[in-house]
Amino acid sequence: MMFVDSAFGAPYVERLRAMGFENIMEVNFGSPSHDRHQANMRAYMWSRMKEWLLKGAIPSDNILETDLTGPGYHLNKSEQLVLEGKSDMVKRGIASLDYADALALTFAAFVPPTTPQAAPELGRGYAGGSWMG
Repeated sequence: MMFVDSAFGAPYVERLRAMGFENIMEVNFGSPSHDRHQANMRAYMWSRMKEWLLKGAIPSDNILETDLTGPGYHLNKSEQLVLEGKSDMVKRGIASLDYADALALTFAAFVPPTTPQAAPELGRGYAGGSWMG
């Protein structure tokens, strides 16, 4: 499954679908959350990412670390999580969160694991001279 930020990715999604790829989903960070505890999809994805990071693993990367620790947050009047807006972060001197947003996109929707396909058997009487056949 591929999740693409709808802000800049729409042409790529359109082209990939035209090429026959179906497992592509555009994600609008400002759209409504799947969970009533977050104000929008951005907060939803970051919240799921935070939960996963408690037991998951990511590479040691200074840019990703800076991105993940960059935004502030608050609860709105409905007690929903709201992440600090990018314009407010720019005012504080924080650069775009490209790496962290890319990681957060992987949490846009649940993707069930696939069942691996078994490799075809060559048959018991195969007498080829090489495993490459």
